[in-house]
Amino acid sequence: MMGTEDKTLFCFCHWGGKNKVLPDGSTSYVGGITDQIIVKTGIKYNDFVNAVFDRLGIDPSDKVLQFTVKFDRAQLIRLRDQEGVDTLLQFNDGFAHVYASTSEKESNSAVAPNMDTTRVSTTEVEAVSLGSAEEEQVSADTPTPTPAASHQWITDGTPDAASNWSELLVGEGQAFENADAFRLAVFKYSIANKFHYRILHNKPRYISIHCAADGCPWKVSAGIEKKSQNVSIRKFVDSHSHPPLDSSQLKPRIRMKWLGGIMQEEILGSPDCLPRKVCEDAEKNLAIKLTYRQAWSVKQRIREAINEKSGESYKLIPWLCNRLTEAMPGTIATWSCTEENRFKRLFVSYDCSIRGFHVGCRPLIFIDVYNLNGLPNSSFIVASALDADNQMYPLSYGVLLSMNEDDLIWFLEKLKLVVQNREVVIVSGASLPFLSSLDKMFGDENHSFCFHCVKENFNKFVDGNTAFKVQGRGKEIALKYLTDIAYARTLDSYNESLGKICSFRRELYDWVIASQPERWSNALFRKPRWDQLNCNSMDALNSFLEEEKFGHVLELMEAYHEKLYTLLQNNKLKIEQWNLPIGPRVAEKIFENQKVGDNLAVTVLSDIEFKLRELQGREEVVNLKLWTCTCLEWQMTGIPCSHACSAITLADMNIFQYVADWYKRETQEHIYAEVMDELAKFDIPHPDDIVSSASSGNDVVLCPLSPHIKRPPGRPRKEPKGPQVETVKRPIRCSKCGGVGHNKRTKCSSVAQ
Repeated sequence: MMGTEDKTLFCFCHWGGKNKVLPDGSTSYVGGITDQIIVKTGIKYNDFVNAVFDRLGIDPSDKVLQFTVKFDRAQLIRLRDQEGVDTLLQFNDGFAHVYASTSEKESNSAVAPNMDTTRVSTTEVEAVSLGSAEEEQVSADTPTPTPAASHQWITDGTPDAASNWSELLVGEGQAFENADAFRLAVFKYSIANKFHYRILHNKPRYISIHCAADGCPWKVSAGIEKKSQNVSIRKFVDSHSHPPLDSSQLKPRIRMKWLGGIMQEEILGSPDCLPRKVCEDAEKNLAIKLTYRQAWSVKQRIREAINEKSGESYKLIPWLCNRLTEAMPGTIATWSCTEENRFKRLFVSYDCSIRGFHVGCRPLIFIDVYNLNGLPNSSFIVASALDADNQMYPLSYGVLLSMNEDDLIWFLEKLKLVVQNREVVIVSGASLPFLSSLDKMFGDENHSFCFHCVKENFNKFVDGNTAFKVQGRGKEIALKYLTDIAYARTLDSYNESLGKICSFRRELYDWVIASQPERWSNALFRKPRWDQLNCNSMDALNSFLEEEKFGHVLELMEAYHEKLYTLLQNNKLKIEQWNLPIGPRVAEKIFENQKVGDNLAVTVLSDIEFKLRELQGREEVVNLKLWTCTCLEWQMTGIPCSHACSAITLADMNIFQYVADWYKRETQEHIYAEVMDELAKFDIPHPDDIVSSASSGNDVVLCPLSPHIKRPPGRPRKEPKGPQVETVKRPIRCSKCGGVGHNKRTKCSSVAQ
């Protein structure tokens, strides 16, 4: 290493904050403690370390120091010995930055306290190691670069960021954390300076790289230092005998794992980005042309690396469950694992949600099932109710690594603890195995099918059959008849709609009868559903969780807690904005019914009974004392129908007094009387400090290990697999004799012979 000239540096000392890389390549330290010391040439390593920790006032045990150099403020270099102090002095002018952090084992973990893993306008996503992070010697092969191990923040891959790569190689004596970091720096350097290179020597302790152009003098060689085991440049000739390559000539070759390490931040920031977008970004920013399959492979490798890196976070699930129950007694937060102590399933229901459900929510629960992209074949199950303004009220959620009957029964048993002795109606839109499990737990008389799913199956039946063809206007008419059957309130209107679809197409009538209409039609389902035939929580939950469904189990738990906290607080504040005794949504429905009721002809039968005649000639009778109407809408919804609104207006009564208490302001206040607090995670332990084995005295598992997840072959499904739809095949007809079951080349031809 070259000798350092005499100089004095103003050294910034940082501890406890986060280093953010700004779009222009500069860095900004946010939070924590920042102090200063004066460093002069000739200072000893021990004196320097003691001065830093004394100035910051922290214990040096289990702490490491890292520093930056003037030509790359985004990369942290480990300060190990006297040579590191000399490097800090040599490659900084005027001032320097030194960062104190926990030990390397903790800083590389999935829950490192000083690494910012959130995505904002700057590049703050922690780089994920796609290979072994333990190797510190130059290997004979070319393994995956480990930017996380070298504490390197990768920029967003824009042309401006690529131009910053032109200064990654400075000169002789420049040190790198390991061989992978050196190889990655050479690759980026070649991209920015537009030339190709070839590796001449790739030995365990020595690497030699030359320019690929014939006769070009550019070359760089590096080897392992004896004391620090870092890889440093021994010889660097930075001159070319040829001009830079243009975009058509620059076609660098790179391993998919390397490319994933460079592009991972953009992919993690946009989990829904298509492989085609990855191809465009790679060609635009790195001059690398990828096939669709290669781009999809890059995305998959990054997700697999996240799964491997975050595997230790499963040990924190019991700690988080205990923290939830301690913070809110009455909360149900439980998990289970396999015989191999691998995580299997999770169930969480907050005490405030349970209390709100019992004091004000209607006995109606919606259950939806979603796929977790981060965990193949796993499911995220959400149970929700409705508040007084018909808005989604999250009740509980669960994570199942499989959708077998045992796991589903386990989830429903936990949900039964939430419901307690209250009789509830379940509206679900899941697959057939889930429906049978619900029938066993809550009874088939209390289980309603989601009409949205019924309609989807109806569409698949119509489109998938070859025996008949219904398209365009005919299909719209068939769907209208199906909707009329679902929302028909009386048996007469149900039979009328059923007769229409039968006259339209007998096969559609047979499908409706076989689909168990007593589970989804208003006229046949005997339990109250308040006109809620669909799992309306689907769209609300998608906006509620946004992209968190792509995360891991621990991240999902934290995100759900944060979102639920915000939702409950906001809904509680919105109650003060109610100008009426009922909520805005219910009020809008009443105003619509009043507008329709103004066009009805009214006949007064008594002080409490009124007969109303519609324009089509249909008559309905309203009884204000019993809160009934012969159309049954008032009884089913708890909200006065158009006939009742007209009668109440004629009787000069307050219409809000005839609304069910489920929709009143007092009910909403009871539901949101108790809300949750923010989750305290200041004392969250490190996964390595948690025991992952069973107790010797009892077979009680202390904490789970990460599950064994194997990605299924082929591309993943875009939609979850639903119930199978029966398809009717078109019968074979003979064009010669008109018979069924043969054609003219089989039976008819044999008969003719």
